[in-house]
Amino acid sequence: MVRALLNLFRKAPPAEAVLKASSPAEGQPTGGLLVVETVLQADVETDAAFKVFVGDQAKPALEKPVRLSPTAQTPWIAIHGHLLPNGPAKVRLELVARGGAVLAERTLTLKVRNEGELARQVAESLRASGVPLVVDGACDSRMYDYGDPTLTAWFDRDPAAVQAHLAELAASGKATPDEIKALRHFVENGYLVVEDLIAPDHLKRLNAALDDAVEKKVEGYEWGSSQRLHNLHLQYPAVRELWLHPKVMRLLGLIFGEPARPCQSLTYVFGSQQEHHQDTVHLTPFPAGRMCGVWTALEDVQPDSGELIVFPKSHKLPRVYMSSVGLPKVGEDWGPFQQKVVSYWTDLIVQNKLTREVYRPKAGTVLVWHENLMHAGSPRKDMSKSRRSIVGHYFAQGSVVYYDSSGLPGVLYEGPLA
Repeated sequence: MVRALLNLFRKAPPAEAVLKASSPAEGQPTGGLLVVETVLQADVETDAAFKVFVGDQAKPALEKPVRLSPTAQTPWIAIHGHLLPNGPAKVRLELVARGGAVLAERTLTLKVRNEGELARQVAESLRASGVPLVVDGACDSRMYDYGDPTLTAWFDRDPAAVQAHLAELAASGKATPDEIKALRHFVENGYLVVEDLIAPDHLKRLNAALDDAVEKKVEGYEWGSSQRLHNLHLQYPAVRELWLHPKVMRLLGLIFGEPARPCQSLTYVFGSQQEHHQDTVHLTPFPAGRMCGVWTALEDVQPDSGELIVFPKSHKLPRVYMSSVGLPKVGEDWGPFQQKVVSYWTDLIVQNKLTREVYRPKAGTVLVWHENLMHAGSPRKDMSKSRRSIVGHYFAQGSVVYYDSSGLPGVLYEGPLA
């Protein structure tokens, strides 16, 4: 009887917890949001606190309750690198029991890239707005001061400011007359076009890479479908060369006023037939304007092949964010987004009497569009006609990159640009 009573008062042994953490920023200097992926687990169900300490701070930058169990949880956090000094930053993560005992901990050293004038301006804005150092749960446009006029991109400013900027580029020799002409078209219409930018030999290698991907059925590709192939630049040197093409990067540098960093690549054999949309809500920069799409024709685009459609001057329309249309972040069900946002875009086209321009470039032509330009893939009236093309999306170095529709932090190529 005495032994049984003693057992009632005996403390249960502390749970054995597992805390794993890793980040791409451990191996590569990274700007913007520094993503840390974690695994949280314990041998028995137990309540704990998950704490994140950044630098030498005694107070956690993030603390939240978690219920640990034998089933692993895999949450992510993202750290605003703009709020840290350029260079190495120590991040300590802890799982702490209710009584204060540390069940598990992990320390990472992240390499922070926080360089350039845009990064400095963004850092000032984040501090002034009280943006949290650690993002937990979802990235959202409401965290950032999009109304700050000092952060407005030069090409989104009033005509006098735009003209002054272009005049300075011309006078300083930073841009050629042809480049100034292209930039002016970008400002006025939301896109620019450069013919014969990709050399014939490079086009031949790009098409050979695409042929190989089709033959190997990369991502389960089926001939004749409108399926896009993701990130072929990771498998094919020719696509990677295009992804980091110096002439494209130069144009983007003139637009951004900072080096450009690519996000991903999308390759098409046939037309996408994608509905009209603006990229801002999916590929979201802060400050606004610091993202561009780049569309490269791998062949002469033929009528009825599902050509790209652009809506000139639509980049001047209001930007759409999930909060501005009253929608939660998208998980797996895109139905509500389709019903509300796509219909809203349709209304914008009608109300503003936007014109549709069918884009039929020659092979080797590159189109660069403003993040907010409305564009679409037209229906494939002749299903036998291909529309070989590669699309890349690029952000200005020094910006915050996230995907507002899903709430996920963005991931950029952080390697050498030349």
